[in-house]
Amino acid sequence: MKRTVLSIVCLALLSISALAQAASNTETKKADPAAWNLLKSTRETSQNFPANFAGVTVDIVFNDNGKIAKGTLSYEAGKAGELKLEGLDEETKGWLNDQAMSVIAHRRGGDFAKGDGRHPITFGEDDSSPAGRRVVLNDSMKSSYRIRNGQVIEVDRTMGADHFTITVLETTPVANGKFLPRHFTVTYFDAKTGAIKRSEAFTDEYKQIDGVWFPASRRVARAENGKVITRVIEFHHPRIRFSREQAAR
Repeated sequence: MKRTVLSIVCLALLSISALAQAASNTETKKADPAAWNLLKSTRETSQNFPANFAGVTVDIVFNDNGKIAKGTLSYEAGKAGELKLEGLDEETKGWLNDQAMSVIAHRRGGDFAKGDGRHPITFGEDDSSPAGRRVVLNDSMKSSYRIRNGQVIEVDRTMGADHFTITVLETTPVANGKFLPRHFTVTYFDAKTGAIKRSEAFTDEYKQIDGVWFPASRRVARAENGKVITRVIEFHHPRIRFSREQAAR
């Protein structure tokens, strides 16, 4: 099974400086301060790991459409994770590693000005869509967001031959007005023809461990080539590590 564009986006976030350099050659528009500030304030409603989150070791139980595998994932902040799990072919193991890292990396947070905020963000046409107000990054991936009620409801990007849309259907509210994505779909289109290639439905659950909202499970139902395959990743007994230096600040 192919790795998802969602996981590729996650990996792209880990090499943000390289993307910024490439994008700087194509960006000519002037940012709209209102659009920039709207996206920034929306990002601040996402529940992320604390600044002193240094890494984690967690037990993994993987149900691959009925086939069970168990192992561990070790992750150190800012580095690639190490997945130890027997009985999987390399493609499936790669998919599992990407998905596990996607759940973790999307909770890392970071400086908005060095992420999406480095682009000349503008508003798209105000089409009164129930999905929310469209905000355009004007980056090399033709990225745009839909914002509704202070949350990102839709993400739209083009990467190579794939044009994809992430649609958030439900979020989990946590403390201080913050949210975590719970149900969302990813629809993949052919970038040239617009034809639907495949779709995936995600359900993410979380638990609060040592004051940290950490993923408890991810369920993925993938529809492609006339069939649906369901996979579930469970995260058990996370041993979270904190940075002493940052904790002391």
